[in-house]
Amino acid sequence: MRFTLRSLPLFLFIFALYPPAAAGTDIGACKYLVVIDFSADPYGIAQELRTQASAKGFAVISAVSDLQPLDALKACVMTGSWSKNSSGGQLAVRVVDAMNGGLIAEASVGAIAWWSISRTVRGGVAKIYSQLGYSGYNEDVYQQKIRREYPTRPKVATTEEEIKKSEPHNRLEGIWSDARDEYRLGVVPAPQGSNADYVAVIIRSNHPLWQSGEIKAEIRSTAAPDVFTCTYFLANKKPVGLTLSLDHDAVLRGTMPTPTGSTDLLLMRVWPTTTGDSTQEVQSKSVSSGTGFLINRAGLVATNWHVVADAKHVGVVFPGWREPASAEVAIKDVVNDLAVLRVIDPSKLVGTCLELPFQLKSSQGTVLGQHVSTIGYPLTPLLGSNPKFTEGTVSSKSGWQDDPRTFQISAQVQPGSSGSPMFDSEGNIIAIVVATLDAGRLYQAANISAQNVNYAIKSDYLLNLLGMLPDQLPGVRTTAFSPDKAVSCIAIISAW
Repeated sequence: MRFTLRSLPLFLFIFALYPPAAAGTDIGACKYLVVIDFSADPYGIAQELRTQASAKGFAVISAVSDLQPLDALKACVMTGSWSKNSSGGQLAVRVVDAMNGGLIAEASVGAIAWWSISRTVRGGVAKIYSQLGYSGYNEDVYQQKIRREYPTRPKVATTEEEIKKSEPHNRLEGIWSDARDEYRLGVVPAPQGSNADYVAVIIRSNHPLWQSGEIKAEIRSTAAPDVFTCTYFLANKKPVGLTLSLDHDAVLRGTMPTPTGSTDLLLMRVWPTTTGDSTQEVQSKSVSSGTGFLINRAGLVATNWHVVADAKHVGVVFPGWREPASAEVAIKDVVNDLAVLRVIDPSKLVGTCLELPFQLKSSQGTVLGQHVSTIGYPLTPLLGSNPKFTEGTVSSKSGWQDDPRTFQISAQVQPGSSGSPMFDSEGNIIAIVVATLDAGRLYQAANISAQNVNYAIKSDYLLNLLGMLPDQLPGVRTTAFSPDKAVSCIAIISAW
């Protein structure tokens, strides 16, 4: 039998090297690599890219949000495309910085019909990596890149102790903290010759790009005593302009533009204590914090109504996010203390909770003594902003004074846990944490010492509430449940 090229299977091809695209010198700063699946990939090229990336020395990860902030600066993202043409096709890839999207390197190879698919894919991907020129992570290249892209900001030499020893000359001066306690800032008079009246100086930061003494914000007075203009430097040290308002001498708030849309800035006074209402009292009136969990990819988030009740602003922060996303109340159930929020810009959820490890389920099959668990953000100012996992049992199938709407549970919860999902052993959400019995007040009122008495609203009430939203169905689980997977879909809710 005689074979011709026309008689070969349509997609048997071998890659021919096109003129190489110039590889960026920063490729050595990439320690971690995320390879995004192609929109069309009939030959499994993305998986081969991951396989050979590991062999080349990359640490291949599924999402940047899995990394600690310092490691996230060493992460890169690879995207690619395969396009068919008359003689075969072309494979092209781009490697970008995971934090700012800047181009690191790119490469492409062409293809002609000739050889087996698996051998062709391996050879083509090998040529892609040859073009990229990656020979492993290089700490010197990484440090050079950091110094170039995130140069050190001007500094003011001061400490928290020095600020507390001085006498504030303006209501703005003092020590402030953001809602997540990522930055502690000292607001002091601006250095002479500065184009500002005050500067906010980093006293302490949990962000790896920011050092003590660097100027985080430049603040200018206006004719209104409680209104200021501000140049604020984001986590990536890029400046944005905004207007700040001072509430009760205790809270500074403003809205600033970011590359992904507007976001709210909230700073709370730490020192000195204000006259009239204390800072703590103002914060309790103005700012509440709780937990919420993603219901579906359309940006719906469930929480308790009391977390967001009467708030003018609501922010949602998922693990790994630098700034909160604004949200609004889509629907509420005041009687059963439930609310469904809608993230105003759902594009901010790209890369967040890529696979849903849980789903809402009716609580009707729940039995006494059943094992349950929760994940939430209790007491973030004291315990930190990382999610907390607790376990317990269903202590009672009814709540306070036999309330049939709630379970009594032994899983430990504290203020801030409100809105946390309660899971059964299979990862189904069967209730939403709502309250804990105040042991101190109970002892004062009745001389009774109660421990670990907590309540959760049964999931059926949330399912009923969602049924009132047209075309909004709860998401379906797409991966096996585990606490590690679940945390990427559970957020801190701030309301003020």
